[in-house]
Amino acid sequence: MRVDFADSRLRYRLQHLQGTNELIAKAIGLKKNGPCTVFDTTAGLGKESFLMAALGCEVTLFERNPTVAASLQEGLLQAKNQPDLAPIIARMHFKAMCAIQYLRDNPQVTPAVIYCDPMFPGRTKSALVKKEMQWLQTLVNPDEDSETLIELSLTRATQRVVVKRPVNAPWLIRKPDFDYRGRSHRFDVYILHPAPCSKPASCNI
Repeated sequence: MRVDFADSRLRYRLQHLQGTNELIAKAIGLKKNGPCTVFDTTAGLGKESFLMAALGCEVTLFERNPTVAASLQEGLLQAKNQPDLAPIIARMHFKAMCAIQYLRDNPQVTPAVIYCDPMFPGRTKSALVKKEMQWLQTLVNPDEDSETLIELSLTRATQRVVVKRPVNAPWLIRKPDFDYRGRSHRFDVYILHPAPCSKPASCNI
């Protein structure tokens, strides 16, 4: 399995990005008048980091599994040499290490948003799992320290923490301030500095 940011499916997503109307953009609180700094603490194959960077965010990616990290780094290097992708890749800053350890070792670092996408539990219907996810699941065990990561993130992010979950999965630590829901997953959002918001407690898109 290789990471290819020039993949036709990703290019299609780029061509059809809806700016701040994207579900992930709403979850991280992206505004039209400025970029957002995001720590993707469980980068995996880097697709969601890529989309956030395409939306204008400065994204720091963390991946601690050596095999996955090597594939991700190779994909970033290859995409960096493609003129249409280079500006996006320039906003992606990769660290092949555990985000928990980095945050503990660097208490002065306070990103605006911390994004967590823990490894989902295996599904019973394997045919529904994409080939890439099957590959990840063979390499990466379920994230037993997910709650530790989220609790630490809540002490370090300055604006919000976003946790991606299967749409019907239980909360990982406590009820979020609100969530954004897609067909198969949702984004649980924890606000650290509340601001006026017209959204209901659950924002179903």
